[in-house]
Amino acid sequence: MDERPVPRRALLARGAGALAAVCGLSGCVEEVGEQFPPNRRWPTSEYAPDLPVGGRSAVVEEGIEAFASETIEDESGFEGALESHGVAVESVERKLSALTIEYETTDLGEGGKLHDVGPIAGAYAALVRSGYDAAFLEVTILDTESSSFGAAEVDTEWARKYVAGEYTVGEYGELVAGTVESQRHPPDVGATPEE
Repeated sequence: MDERPVPRRALLARGAGALAAVCGLSGCVEEVGEQFPPNRRWPTSEYAPDLPVGGRSAVVEEGIEAFASETIEDESGFEGALESHGVAVESVERKLSALTIEYETTDLGEGGKLHDVGPIAGAYAALVRSGYDAAFLEVTILDTESSSFGAAEVDTEWARKYVAGEYTVGEYGELVAGTVESQRHPPDVGATPEE
């Protein structure tokens, strides 16, 4: 190993190079996000996305509000109110602590499910307002062949808070719409791969 002393000029050149590198990087090391102004409020309404999100909320809210002034006292009144609103009810039953409803959707698109789920949530809120006691409402969505196509759920506590004014119609509607689930079937193309 060569142990000759390193010339002073070489040391100074190395030191100057290192100093230039450090100076060149100064200012580059800062916390991520410091260059942006701090958030002072929640980014909500003024940054709301365009349709279909706004349309989804409006569809559910309209259905809920359609029952705002109605009085529904029991299961048969619940079923009758929905049928008069155009919901094709197959059955309404009390199963243990839950109320269940099965209805047939005529439109398998997203709008069709929400057009029906809104009124169901509104009618259930009217039923809860009359003192009806159940843990939740279980909704089964049937297709035109009466096979299960989807489901939704309305927690009774959501309906109580909506009726008491603790939830707005929009908050209640979003909670209910968030429970909607459906199964989608691939379209029948009617052609072979060779064609």
